[in-house]
Amino acid sequence: MIRNFKISALAILFIVVNYTAMAQIQYKLDSKSSTMLVKGTSTIHDWEMKVEEVGGSITLGEELNLDKLTGGNLSIHVNSIKSDQNLMNKKAYEALKEKDHPLIKVKILRVEPDQGKVQLELTIAGKTGNVNEDFQLANQSNGTIQVKGELDVKMSDYGVKPPVALMGTIKTGDDVKIAYDLIYHK
Repeated sequence: MIRNFKISALAILFIVVNYTAMAQIQYKLDSKSSTMLVKGTSTIHDWEMKVEEVGGSITLGEELNLDKLTGGNLSIHVNSIKSDQNLMNKKAYEALKEKDHPLIKVKILRVEPDQGKVQLELTIAGKTGNVNEDFQLANQSNGTIQVKGELDVKMSDYGVKPPVALMGTIKTGDDVKIAYDLIYHK
């Protein structure tokens, strides 16, 4: 009798776990259709760097039901953040400690899709912190999902010393803005 109960309980648990796993629908980032820019200031001019290599996914509890967004993540390859100037790229990679921490990681902790708010866990240069941001989420006519917004980051919060050049005469500001327009597909 106890053995039959254990088998029945195990079977029910297996069904519940499988149903829950099936209900989660993952959408992968389409890196070719997505854009991400890092924007900042310096003592001379504003600057911008394009993120060329980013991967990730989001998870919905129901297909194309944005109110059921349950999680997601992004991985940004530090050495794919590029400007038109090689010296600027080199200084950025050094500041972001690219050799020890080649990825910037973003994880969704909590989301309120109806209010356009998200809490993220952000890991930069090996240091992790939480940020709350506004974002836009939309279904596209071709069955993809668009996530759009701007993330404000203070580099020093992550142990990143803003880069300097020409013996300190050119200094970058501590605040950067990450503008993103991400497209996800099933």
